[in-house]
Parts: sequence; structure tokens; C-alpha cells
Amino acid sequence: MPLSDLFKKSSPKEPQKDNPFGSPELQKQRYDAAMEVLAVLQEYFLAPDGRDHAGTVLSTAAWLAGTSLYRSLNYRHNPAPGTVVLSDEVNEEWPKLMRLFMYYCQRNGISFTPEQLVLTPPDEHKPRMEILQVQEKFQDRYNAIMKKHGLDDRDGARAGMIVCSVLFQYHCTSVKDIDPLVAAGIVSMGIVAGAKTAPLPLGSGNSMDNASEEKAMNNNRLVLGEPDAAIQDALDNGGVFVDIHPEVLRTLQAGNIDPYLVYEQALLAQIEKKISRIDFVQADVDQLFAEWNGKPEREIPIHVRLIIWLKNNAKTHGYEQSGNSWVLK
Repeated sequence: MPLSDLFKKSSPKEPQKDNPFGSPELQKQRYDAAMEVLAVLQEYFLAPDGRDHAGTVLSTAAWLAGTSLYRSLNYRHNPAPGTVVLSDEVNEEWPKLMRLFMYYCQRNGISFTPEQLVLTPPDEHKPRMEILQVQEKFQDRYNAIMKKHGLDDRDGARAGMIVCSVLFQYHCTSVKDIDPLVAAGIVSMGIVAGAKTAPLPLGSGNSMDNASEEKAMNNNRLVLGEPDAAIQDALDNGGVFVDIHPEVLRTLQAGNIDPYLVYEQALLAQIEKKISRIDFVQADVDQLFAEWNGKPEREIPIHVRLIIWLKNNAKTHGYEQSGNSWVLK
């Protein structure tokens, strides 16, 4: 049975205001593009016994959709492939894709809530490829298929949710080789990873050079400091950095919302992932702490407030200060 038969093509009965489904014509474009992507993935992953590895193919589909979302955000910077970009825009946009995926799953008979998902898959379901390998092998074809059907990067990500839902349906109800909550968790985390990971350039194929590989391998560090300095260091040397889009920043300021909260949540997210180190660049941590500690919060620069937070809280999370860095012990 073709995988396309698992996807119910009836038009969703949803309100049209702010409707992510779009017009019937757009829905058909996304469906047709998704079926072409499925054919590509089947051709590559299908094993001689007629089955593929569920965790790998689900991760692949989710990473490609997330990468398409990443490209739609038009970042100002061009980080090395593999660099993790912590963006508030992604935090706003990826749940919309996940809701679309959940809708398709529900329409095909499986319902779940985000709280039920298993976000850390068992070892047997962990992907057997890395995200840069997937981009290297598939992103050019994925992008070409979307353009062929007249879809921009945002709709390319939405088409990816159809791909994910078909693969989910196949593995969870046809061959039953993975638990639905594990499979949905893989899709959820894959979308986030794809949307927050700087991809290889389109058309690069196997052309990632040694310098790019070194930067990609150096991503187990969070780079903080004055925004421009931190971003430039991460771009030059590899690492995770926080970049608030100017429009998001203006929206926060207009709502009298402290932008520091975005940075604090980004820091906490990396600490929860047990990132190896947190580096402050072009900053003397102890001097800044002595100069600013105890002053009104709104007067303190954001990167200094992060220093104060780490001074007070890092040890409880397993980090120890080493010069201008905090290192996981």
C-alpha cells in the first residue's frame, strides 16, 4: 500500500481566519510536494525487509521541516553549519507546526497532548544519522520539490508536517514498530532542532570544509556577552548564541516586557541540556559582578544580569566558574 494512502486528503473543516491550512489550492500544493518528499525518503531508507528505522526516518522528516522553518526566518547572520541559534521567533513558530502535525494525526485516528510526549527516545529509536548528514543528503531535493510546487520556506515547513504525519501513521499503526508517544516526541524535538540549527548552504552537497566542521563540533558551548561580541565569537569559533530579532525586540519593548527574560530562558534551556560550558567573551566576569551587583535590575546590562544569575545559581546546576566561563562538572 502506498504511504500516501495513509493520509486523509479531505479538506480540513477549520475556520478560515488565521488558518494555517490555507486555500484548497495551497493545500493541494503542499500535499503533492509532501508525496514527492516521501518518495525520496522511501527510496533512500527502505530496507530489504520492507521496513526502515522509525527513529531515523521520523527525525529526518522533522529536521527537514524545521530547516525550512529556519530559512523562512531570514536571520541577519550566517552562522557556521551546525551552530545552534536560540531565537524567540522559533519558540513562537514551531508550536504552530506541531499543532498542524497533531491535527493530521488526530484526523488519522491517533490523539495525544504535548504533555504526553516522550521527548527522550529509547536508544533503539534514536536516529542513526546526524542533522548535518540529513541536510547534506536531502535538503537540496527537499527545497527543489517545494519550489517546484510554488511553496515558500514557511509552506515548505507545513508540507513537512504532512510528511511527518504519514510516516507517523505508517510506523505507529501499520508496522507498529514504535510507540506513538515516542514517535511524536521525535517529531516534536526534530522540528525544534531543525529550526534552531544553522543548515549547510543549499547546493553545498558534500562541500562542508574543515573549518566548518570544527565550528560545528564546537557547539557544546553557550557564548554570552555584549550581543554583537557574543554573536561574532560564535560565528567565528562555533557555539550557541542568542539572537533576538529586531521586530521581536520592539514588540517586547512596546509591551513593557523585559528582554532579559528571553536570555534567561535561553540560558536555562542550555543548562537543562547540560551544555559543557558557558563562555563570556570580551568581558571580565568578576569585575562586572563587583561593579553592578546590588544595583536596580533594569539599570544592569543584560549580559551582566546573566553573570549575576550564574554567580548565584550555577553551582546548584552542576557548573563551576573558571575564569570568564562556567564549566559543567
